[in-house]
Amino acid sequence: MKTLLTSFFALALLFVLQGSVSAQRYYVYDGDTFSVMLTADNGNTRITNVQFSANNQWHDFRITDFTNLEDTGEGGFLYTVVDGVGKEYTVDYYRSYDYIIVREVVGSGEWTLYRRDE
Repeated sequence: MKTLLTSFFALALLFVLQGSVSAQRYYVYDGDTFSVMLTADNGNTRITNVQFSANNQWHDFRITDFTNLEDTGEGGFLYTVVDGVGKEYTVDYYRSYDYIIVREVVGSGEWTLYRRDE
């Protein structure tokens, strides 16, 4: 009886843990010189992580600001991110066209990246 009760408890715990795990969506945008990976929450309503590729490795960028652009003609969002040495970039997502534009906040660098097929 104790084994049956333990098995039932373990099965119930497994179902509870499965239900609380949040699924994340990953979107990769490729350009000529680098790629950007955006991680969205399980509701696909906000970006939880921004990573840039360099030397075949992904590097986390800290999100410092967000602007919702859904009310504009193209829809989307604008995130400001900071790399590991303090350099700021904006990641501007155009929902209607499904691409992003990455811009240096200080400087003139600007790159257009297109979403990789899933």
